[in-house]
Amino acid sequence: MAFSLSIVMFAFNEEENLGPVVGEAVEALDRLVGEGRLSDWQLVLLDDGSSDGTYAKICALAAETPKILPMTHGTNRGIGAAVKTGFAATVMDYVSILPADGQVTVGELAKLIPAVEAGADMALGYYTQRGQVDGGLRLFLSKGLRQVMRLALGTQRPMDGVYMFRRTMLRALPLKSETFFVNLELPVRAMRAGYDVRSVPVEVHARLSGSSKVLGLTRIARVGGEVLKFRANLIVEAMER
Repeated sequence: MAFSLSIVMFAFNEEENLGPVVGEAVEALDRLVGEGRLSDWQLVLLDDGSSDGTYAKICALAAETPKILPMTHGTNRGIGAAVKTGFAATVMDYVSILPADGQVTVGELAKLIPAVEAGADMALGYYTQRGQVDGGLRLFLSKGLRQVMRLALGTQRPMDGVYMFRRTMLRALPLKSETFFVNLELPVRAMRAGYDVRSVPVEVHARLSGSSKVLGLTRIARVGGEVLKFRANLIVEAMER
């Protein structure tokens, strides 16, 4: 049975990429509805305090497509806050996310649909060829984060922040991270809570233009700190039960 899907797309200084990325997403979503794989869709476009014309571009795109909801933080608050603000605005049966740089497409998200159709509460994507696209440094950092999560949280399953999940899960799973780690906190909490989480291989694509906002020693250190803070939160939450 077809289900409806809300997608949160967060953007920081992505004015140049937004037009082609959103255009491709809208076409792909309409095609999935036409094929009967989705019943409806919503695209939440959130500007995280960009200094370029990102929000103006978002408003222009929303004026052309009623299913696009434009939002802005006004000031840059980071990926974690952007994801949580976007989640709060979703209205469809299932929720997913997309970056505004074109590295993950609706075509890749569609690979998660069969798991949802088979009854999964969450379909969790993992990249199969990150090194070939983003280079050795990004691959090294991703593997390093997985090792930290394995040691600190006991999490063995690969995950790269691509997922599709029942919107009702948001009421049951508290998300506290303020960095990219929020995209890993969600599936970890889902698995610990006993939800049916299934892994699906997906591919990452090269950015259309510009450079990654994720790389950088300060950001990497913050994510590592969030993993350790999350472990502490889990201990406190267990003691409070």
